[in-house]
Amino acid sequence: MRNSKLGRIIHQLTKKEKQTIQGSILSPILEGKEYHLILFNFLISIKAKNTEISREEINKIIYKNKISDAQLRLHMSELYRIISLALVLITAKEDSYYQDEVLIDRYKDNDDEKLYDSQFALSTKRLENHPYRNANYHELKFDLGFKKETHVSSNSRTQDLNLQELLDDLDHISISKKLRQACFAISHSRVYGQSYDYGLLQVYIDYIEKTDLNNIPSIRLYYSGFKMLKNPKEARYFNEFKKDIDDLKHLFPVDELQGIFRIAINQCIRLHNRGNLEYGNISLDLYQEALENKYLMVEGHLSRFTYRNIASIAVKIGEYDRAEKFTADYKSDLKKEEQSSAYHFNLALISYHKQDFNTALSSLQLVDFTDHLFNLAAKVIQLKVYYESDEYDLLESHLDAMQMYVLRKRIIGYYKVNYKNIIKMTRKLLKTNKFDKLAISNLTDEISSLEVLTEKKWLLTQLQ
Repeated sequence: MRNSKLGRIIHQLTKKEKQTIQGSILSPILEGKEYHLILFNFLISIKAKNTEISREEINKIIYKNKISDAQLRLHMSELYRIISLALVLITAKEDSYYQDEVLIDRYKDNDDEKLYDSQFALSTKRLENHPYRNANYHELKFDLGFKKETHVSSNSRTQDLNLQELLDDLDHISISKKLRQACFAISHSRVYGQSYDYGLLQVYIDYIEKTDLNNIPSIRLYYSGFKMLKNPKEARYFNEFKKDIDDLKHLFPVDELQGIFRIAINQCIRLHNRGNLEYGNISLDLYQEALENKYLMVEGHLSRFTYRNIASIAVKIGEYDRAEKFTADYKSDLKKEEQSSAYHFNLALISYHKQDFNTALSSLQLVDFTDHLFNLAAKVIQLKVYYESDEYDLLESHLDAMQMYVLRKRIIGYYKVNYKNIIKMTRKLLKTNKFDKLAISNLTDEISSLEVLTEKKWLLTQLQ
């Protein structure tokens, strides 16, 4: 039942949506029946108990087996359609811009000039007070302008149609969306090694560079982000992007800022990993701002990767108290099933950096993830503990197992290269004579030359 369409849509409902649907199922607009309401209430109660139930059990409990399985399927299908319609209506009720669009079209079709003019004036004022200036704003502006243009042209061909503004709006929409998608595609390709055809992107870039579009926030911000991603080794491009975020973030909605902050944070971490150590604190500050403003929450929860990354950066720059406080304070924001493993992983990470190796190893025993990258991160902590504890035999076996894990699991792109390099350089570290200055120098140069190596600083420290 849980994996059926009805079960899945009920599982996604918020408390407010459940209450609204309960009070609306029997309304004329949804056309539900009493048996739909009974079935809905029953399934909501089952979901609250987090238990699984079959159709046979539903039939027995609700209907006392008085209807056939085919009839029950029909009732469930009908309820699914009722809930779907209810969600559309709930969204429409909350979207005043959508309401404006529907009403303007209706009054135009009915040739009611008075209602049309009144609604258009209201819509124009609402748009002027729109809090954001992202691509969605430009779409709303174009749609409203286009409606006015078509209405005016059908009544008076001599009136100024302001066609240039419509053309400009289309450019702003297209360029903003293209740049935004390009930023996400470049970020994705860095991690997973996938290449993309960017089509007309270069045409847009050339156009931006020969015209003054910095007054369009959605173009300015994503163009700044694009330049940063295309020049990942140059910190000045990150600094420009960070300044644009600070200047323009109030003009973007939370869901869009989530992606913008992730792009900035990931680039900040790359700069830190390449040896620009001052970006450790900058990335923590970005994380803190994003956490305080709920930019990093996904469906109300903090990702276990974000939870780990914040603690990892904090300990790398010696902010142990900050790491411990964050780990304790934000544990409850994780999904319930991930809280224990993620919490103990962070404890292991912090304990290792504080040289409390026993606590680190005991905490790692309580980490249990199906996610390969999380398991590899845990294995790296274990690797360091073995090396720094002079447990070289255990480390050799651990490296063999870790190498097989990387080869056999579906780990691709940046991450695969990174962990292969960690294993390879650790093996060379083990074999290098600490009294052979030439060997130490050669290995130092080799480690330093690797582009993708998150443990570069640790490896170089062991050679000192």
